[in-house]
Amino acid sequence: MAKTGSVLLPVLGGVAAMLSIAYGVASRDYRSNEIAAAESLAASFEQSAAAATARATDLEADLAALNARVQAQAEELAALQAEIASAAQAAPEPEPVAAAPAPEPVPEVQPVTLALGDAERGAKIYGQCSGCHKVGNGAKNGVGPHLNSVFDRRAGSIEGFKYSKSMERAFGDGLVWDLEHLDAYIENPRALVSGTRMSFRGLEDQQDRNDLLAYLRTFSESPQDLPEAAPTAVAREVALSDEILSIVGDVAYGEYLAAECLTCHRRDGGDDGIPSIVYWPEEDFVIAMHAYKQKLRPHPVMQMMAGRLDDEEIASLAAYFATLE
Repeated sequence: MAKTGSVLLPVLGGVAAMLSIAYGVASRDYRSNEIAAAESLAASFEQSAAAATARATDLEADLAALNARVQAQAEELAALQAEIASAAQAAPEPEPVAAAPAPEPVPEVQPVTLALGDAERGAKIYGQCSGCHKVGNGAKNGVGPHLNSVFDRRAGSIEGFKYSKSMERAFGDGLVWDLEHLDAYIENPRALVSGTRMSFRGLEDQQDRNDLLAYLRTFSESPQDLPEAAPTAVAREVALSDEILSIVGDVAYGEYLAAECLTCHRRDGGDDGIPSIVYWPEEDFVIAMHAYKQKLRPHPVMQMMAGRLDDEEIASLAAYFATLE
């Protein structure tokens, strides 16, 4: 055992010496790496500082150039102001402007007067209007307002008649049916009152309009008093019993049935070649539909539509369109 221990001790001593040498080498390498990293970081900082110094120098140069330009512009402005002031002092005094002559008085313009035409011929032309407008002794509102005393009447002023929004605006604007405005309205209703519910296209011929107005004038003032004028209301197209005319239509049911009608007729009362049917008096509506149903009115589509409706349905449609808002 003593011999074995004497052999191991030198061996262990050698191993310890070798480990000590290895540790010393590793420590030197670690310190060398740290020094190299620190030197690299310091070099990077020096480069950044140099770049910042160069940038500051450039900015100082730019600021100096800008100050120089501002100073030059200020000097130019001062010189220009001095030049303007000098020119204003040297300018001569303006000569007084002669007063403008007083305008000559404008001659008064006399209103255009249309000559009335042939009332007897106008009665025949009125046939085109009689489906919607009544005139004469006992005339009442129909699809359109009655035309008794229409001359010098304010537009949209018959109490109780449901006018279109456009005609209500004309009332608010103070439109009066004098001869000139009646002539213009009969020539082209929508040119004078845009959006009017009246589907009449107008009379282009001036003589036709003169004759029609001469006829309507006989129901407005002397030479003929209204109560003594002969009635001109057109007879009903179809004779209906009081039982049919007295049916009270269901507005809600009429609204349901009206879906097909409104594919052609406009709800707002306007028209694109198709007559308006809103705000019709119920009796007029019922008579018209029965006239189509009996084929007394010629339109084939309306004949077909009316032929599918019974008396209650026609009355309900009439009630709906008479109150449509």
